[in-house]
Amino acid sequence: MRSIDIEDGKIASVLVADDFDPSQSGALDVVVRLSDGRRFGLSLLSLEHLRRQLDQALSLGAPGMLVVKHFSDEAITHAVRSALRQGIERFGVLQPLIDQ
Repeated sequence: MRSIDIEDGKIASVLVADDFDPSQSGALDVVVRLSDGRRFGLSLLSLEHLRRQLDQALSLGAPGMLVVKHFSDEAITHAVRSALRQGIERFGVLQPLIDQ
């Protein structure tokens, strides 16, 4: 995992997989650690992924859907901040605390 540097008082870190390929067009899971110690797993979907899914179906529904135009550190950061503003609990899965 690697960390994306975010200068934000509420976000301590955002972790993405080391093998993350910005040209991929599917889904990407990230882990967001907040300053209060809570961690949330978020799934980001690319716009291209949604297009492919809708080519095969009439509709698509997913709880807490976070969509990005493409995968980049900037887009991931924007999506995480958007989820935080709207209530990250609605978009992510709370992860168990790790003893440090």
